[in-house]
Amino acid sequence: MDGRLTFYTNRRLQTQIDRIVREKPDSEMGDHWLRLLPKMPHFFHGLDIFPSLLHGDLWSGNAAQTAGGDPVVFDPAAVYGHHEFDLAISTMFGSLGRPFYTAYHQLIPKADGFDTRQKLYQLYHYLNHYNHFGAGYRGSCLRLMAELCTVSLP
Repeated sequence: MDGRLTFYTNRRLQTQIDRIVREKPDSEMGDHWLRLLPKMPHFFHGLDIFPSLLHGDLWSGNAAQTAGGDPVVFDPAAVYGHHEFDLAISTMFGSLGRPFYTAYHQLIPKADGFDTRQKLYQLYHYLNHYNHFGAGYRGSCLRLMAELCTVSLP
């Protein structure tokens, strides 16, 4: 695994899983993770990732417009990473609107595997929410891991 994938796997996902298994405890979550872990490199096969400065928590609650109609974002959790990461949470709790996504993908077209990686990036946010806000997010975590484990890989 390259450095970015290792960081995302070990420092983002594994850290969340470890906390869930230790504090909840949730062995089913740990079992799902063990099935998903070997597949991680395949979700990024053939993809060149150029680090981008990300908002880190870009959802509709952290975006608005000025009185003049100019877009504004706030409450960042700034981090460098894959540009697709920011889009994952933007569709979890509302939406930034079709015009935003259309304009975004005109500038940065979807790469092969985009939809699958969105699920993988959403998994981090659901795991984080499970840890912070409770078991209401457990089902989403398990569903995403199950879906990702069934993806046909190159």
